[in-house]
Amino acid sequence: MNFILNGGGKMKKLLVAAGFFVPFMANALELEFSVGALQQKPSGYVSYKPVSDNDKIDVKNDAHISDKTKPWVRLKLEHPIPLIPNIKLSYMPMKFDGNGTLTRDIKWGNYTYQANADFNLSVKLDRLDTTLYFNAPLVKTLTNGVLDIEYGLNIRTVFFDGKLNGTDKTTGQKVSESKSITLPVPMLHLATEIKPIPYFSAVGSLNYISYNKDTYYDYTAGARLYAGSLLPLGTLKPFIEAGYRYEKLKIDESDVKTDLKIKGGYALVGLSF
Repeated sequence: MNFILNGGGKMKKLLVAAGFFVPFMANALELEFSVGALQQKPSGYVSYKPVSDNDKIDVKNDAHISDKTKPWVRLKLEHPIPLIPNIKLSYMPMKFDGNGTLTRDIKWGNYTYQANADFNLSVKLDRLDTTLYFNAPLVKTLTNGVLDIEYGLNIRTVFFDGKLNGTDKTTGQKVSESKSITLPVPMLHLATEIKPIPYFSAVGSLNYISYNKDTYYDYTAGARLYAGSLLPLGTLKPFIEAGYRYEKLKIDESDVKTDLKIKGGYALVGLSF
């Protein structure tokens, strides 16, 4: 009987503690979701098993790839638990298609494609970002909420697929060669928000990595407008964000070599609560 009573006492204390902790966590958690559109204006080259620089396909001058507008989805979660990183998730599809007439013989994969023949190039570079980050200690408190700095590690998973359709130089037959790789890229992450007044802020971010023959980075710079709260106590705050994004992707992995630049404006709508 004593064991049951003592156990019941411990359980009661746990329940009381949970009663304080759960509301505290609910109030301290910050969740942000945004969705919008992003311009993707590519330039540079892509190649697969190249032998010389002649095998690099210029996405603008050779393939005449046009600009695209694609969706961009982001999720952010911050919590008050020390030593455990906050998390951001982001997904961005990216796919380009172009056509042209080869001005020279090009080796792509196991085929050498014939000069003066028509060809089609398709390049997909979908990416999923998983960012683990911390807020710089005391910065937000000391600046009375005007400045917030985030730093951490971003793991960008790139889903590459490159496909070339054309005419084989030796046989004269129509051929198609493709290459797919999934490339996880660890990147240093830095982000900031400067909020001089309650309903406006300047935002920016940088992801960067360079190793061996690979260099990969991107940055964004934008402005955010916050609307008034939609619910009592300010629990649901809509915002709009617009800005500019630039990305450089120079990789040499699994016989795939690229040096691409992708830039353009973006616009997002979101909710923070």
